[in-house]
Amino acid sequence: MENFSELAFNIINNLLQIKQNDVISISGEIHNDSNANEPLAEIPLIEELAVAIRKRKAFPVLEMSTEKLKKRFFAEMPDEVFSVPPNYYKNWINAIDMFIEISWESYSSDFHNRSDRQMKQFKNSTNSIMMHLFQQKKKIIFLNFPTHELAEYIDIDHQKLLTTYMNGVNCNYNLLKINGEEYRDRFFAFSNYRITTHNNSLALKIDKAKPELFTGDTTEHPIIVLPTGIIEFPIVRESMNGIYFAEKIYYKKRNYNNVKIKFENGSIRYVAFKEDKKGNFHLQNELINSNKECFLTLGFNKDIKEYTNYFSYDRCIDGNISMKFLDKDSKPIFLSNLNSKIDKEK
Repeated sequence: MENFSELAFNIINNLLQIKQNDVISISGEIHNDSNANEPLAEIPLIEELAVAIRKRKAFPVLEMSTEKLKKRFFAEMPDEVFSVPPNYYKNWINAIDMFIEISWESYSSDFHNRSDRQMKQFKNSTNSIMMHLFQQKKKIIFLNFPTHELAEYIDIDHQKLLTTYMNGVNCNYNLLKINGEEYRDRFFAFSNYRITTHNNSLALKIDKAKPELFTGDTTEHPIIVLPTGIIEFPIVRESMNGIYFAEKIYYKKRNYNNVKIKFENGSIRYVAFKEDKKGNFHLQNELINSNKECFLTLGFNKDIKEYTNYFSYDRCIDGNISMKFLDKDSKPIFLSNLNSKIDKEK
């Protein structure tokens, strides 16, 4: 078993710096679906977090659910249940100082198998609750903990995925912040860049006045997703000219390898796939018709060494040069390359 005790100490004391008398909600899930492997996978980490919180003379509140229960809520509840958020949730938010979400699904789930009407009502309720969270200046931390289900989802060995996660999350957050600030200063003074991969290059311009630095600093961001260690700049879309070679593209449930995208004045002229596989045509259309808004993302977490096929981990790899596009439904499309370089363009 991994050393969750050390990880919990690092998260509670060094990352979140929880104070005496704070009340911390820990939300976890028992994976009791019929195909679940290790249904109690999250429990050891939840226990260690709760112990670490009590050692700080603060108070953990455990919020447990199950996969079956979640499915039954959507299958058996009348639609009006989803239309208005109960006052219970707002009162609950008022009583909690910080929220810790364990599961990766809490961060990336698309809520499959729900009706369009339920989805709309659910999103409206969730937005109302999130707005109340921000109004009350509460913090949410998504630990993004890998289960066997996630390993199957991205087709990787679970132990390898867990090791990558532990290395990336159980890092030195003070050093990560220093590295991030150095990265920001390096790119803050210039706008025009060129990304080069072998014989392919892409010129682009970033909005250097609007960098977003993600190092786990709760004073800068009310929402933290782990692992972290990225800096993100908006791209001036019209400035993009040339070819970007993506070693990997992450979109919804699929991963794509070795894809070339040709840009002319920000418009995508073609998408060339090395592999002929299901989903290529759909991804091509979504890229060509993507929103104008897009971002350059640079990873600098030195404790994550290689791809996992999960964008939330891979985007943080030190040296990973990525771009993020948004489809018509604002779902992210990530393009990544570990073997490219970025230089100032005169």
